[in-house]
Amino acid sequence: AARADLFEQAVCVVTPTAKSPAKSVRRLEEFWRAVGARTVRLTPELHDEFVSRSSHLPHVVAAELANYVLSPAHPKEQAWLCANGFRDTTRVASGSPEMWRDIALANRKNLARVLGVFVEDLQELQLALENADGKAIQEFFEMAKQRRDQWCGQPASPSSE
Repeated sequence: AARADLFEQAVCVVTPTAKSPAKSVRRLEEFWRAVGARTVRLTPELHDEFVSRSSHLPHVVAAELANYVLSPAHPKEQAWLCANGFRDTTRVASGSPEMWRDIALANRKNLARVLGVFVEDLQELQLALENADGKAIQEFFEMAKQRRDQWCGQPASPSSE
């Protein structure tokens, strides 16, 4: 997958610690900028917190969606109704199970915490559905659309949309 623009506008997180020589950190950031990346300095702890939400949680959600919808407990016709939206949403579930096991274990405390918050948010939606609360359901979808559209509209957004 090598190509000249491979790292153009890619975000590269540098996670120095108190033991990291300042000169080495600067040289590392200069290297990444030289190949086109945008560097961001974070503590290792903050990095792990952020990726638990933006990387690890989406993999868990995609995997559970694939596990649940494509379960052999459901009739074979279930899979026939899975179209582009399902394919796009579950794409990352095709990643290496060994690698994602290791990632989940390495960042288990953060991932477990954000998974708990995610489940609570889904339970709020579930309650709105049970109560036929059209206003809350619409607000749920409106907020998601607004937040994603805003993220995609950022000048340096990695989204191709």
